[in-house]
Amino acid sequence: MIELAQLQQLIAVSEQGTISAAAEELHLSQPALTRSLQRLEGELGVVLFDRKRNRAALNRVGEQAVARAKAVLGAVDDMAMELRLYAARLSTIAIGSCGPAPMWDLAAELAERNPEKTLSTELGDTESLLAGLKRGSYRLILTDRPIEQPGILCQKYTQERLYVALPPKHPLSARPSIRLAELGQESILAYRDMGIWQRIVQNNPQLHYLVQSDRGTLAELVQATDLPCFSSNLTATRFLGRSNRVTVMLEDEEASVTFFLCARENDRDLFEQLC
Repeated sequence: MIELAQLQQLIAVSEQGTISAAAEELHLSQPALTRSLQRLEGELGVVLFDRKRNRAALNRVGEQAVARAKAVLGAVDDMAMELRLYAARLSTIAIGSCGPAPMWDLAAELAERNPEKTLSTELGDTESLLAGLKRGSYRLILTDRPIEQPGILCQKYTQERLYVALPPKHPLSARPSIRLAELGQESILAYRDMGIWQRIVQNNPQLHYLVQSDRGTLAELVQATDLPCFSSNLTATRFLGRSNRVTVMLEDEEASVTFFLCARENDRDLFEQLC
């Protein structure tokens, strides 16, 4: 039976030019490598080398065998990679979302339903998330629009409305709703990974954003200061807690998003846990 090591040895001879150089590269004795290559010829039933006195060079059959050996070893590497990815897929639920808060909720629900699984989460835009879902990088994604494509399951998951949380004495705190631009050039606490909500930041560059990369630190600053901060119907309990704030709805068009849960057809069982 042909061994993968023999194919690697054959390729080494091709790359090094001689059996002696290949033996040195492979940390084998030259006689041991020669015997291994002779066994390979016997298994294949062909002569791979032109042998003259103390020198052996690959013949045309040998050169073809090298090309096929590289293809076989490449296929073996591909198989190993595919199996590792498949094993990871069986034990991991990878989630992608265009917004952070619904992803946190989705991850919490999945963790409760699948305690034996490892969860991974990632933010991205809808197009990159959809591409990742199709190639198997994600098992579930949350998009900002419905996806109607063959082989893709899609259903409305949740809606998020953005608010700004103000101290009670703030001049805008008595209003039922405002536009973010009405805050002028105030400083406002914000979470770094805002996902799709980044667009509202980009549309209001006059504000001074005090960006925090850690959710715990952000929650502590919300409790310890009177600085305005972003909130939503999905995040109020996480960040506001017992803080003395008044939440005022943002009228901006981009301050409301409907999120859709998507999965591939072969993940229907997982998808239906959540729908």
